[in-house]
This record gives sequence, C-alpha cells and structure tokens, in this order.
Amino acid sequence: MPIDNPEISDNTKPEPRRVRRLSGPIIFALFALVIFGIAYKPAVETVYCNAETLSAKPDVVMLGAVWCPYCYKARKYFVDNAVSYCEYDIEDNGAGAQMYSAINSRASMPGMQPLGIPILFIGDYQFSGFDERRIAKALATLRPL
Repeated sequence: MPIDNPEISDNTKPEPRRVRRLSGPIIFALFALVIFGIAYKPAVETVYCNAETLSAKPDVVMLGAVWCPYCYKARKYFVDNAVSYCEYDIEDNGAGAQMYSAINSRASMPGMQPLGIPILFIGDYQFSGFDERRIAKALATLRPL
C-alpha cells in the first residue's frame, strides 16, 4: 500500500558521493615513506685502518668518507665478496687526510684534476672511484688462480 506523502517521491536523486581527499599529514607521511624506501641502504660496517688491521695485510686500503655513496658501494662490494680491506676516513682521520692531500698535491700539476673518493690501493694499483671490473682485475693480480 503506497503512502501518500508529498515530501517523498520516487524521483529523488541520490546525494552525490563525497570525494575523500587526502589530508596534508597523510600526504607527507606517504611521501616520507617513499623517500625512505628509495634512500634506504643496509648498514655495512666500516673497517678502519689501524695497527691491527694493517698488520693483517688487507687486500685493499681505501681513502673514503662516511657520506660518500661510492665509498658505500665499495665497502658493500668488499663485504659481499669477502675481500679484506680497511679504510682511512679523509675527514675524521688525520692520517687519511694527509694521504689524501699528498695524493692530490701530485694531481695538482697543470692539466691534472684532483682525485675524488674513494681512492683504492690494491697491490701495485692505485685508482679513484668505484668500478667493479677494475677492482676485480686488480684483486685477481693478488690472488692468481
């Protein structure tokens, strides 16, 4: 039985759906999570050069810095490939800073560019930057098959 009420009709339109918008704090939190996910690097313990580590004759001696992404890649490569190494931090270690200055004073001749970090010493080889192929080739000379 139909109800005769003039206020209710069958032609009523449903209310439009309210679109939910993300609030500022939620957007910020999502953005922070994305940035963290991109920038996250698993920790790699740095082996600093000292009398004990140098007496073990590491395969690689590196001049680097904590903030350097290529130094991080080198450390990770050494750990992942069981390469013995030690590092002088050129900012926090006086010996490392002196070695870096001495190397770059030789590179300051006309036409020469100062070397960046990491600077790697592997056997008779010394080179700047992180290049897996160069490192593997230099390490192969230390450990012939």
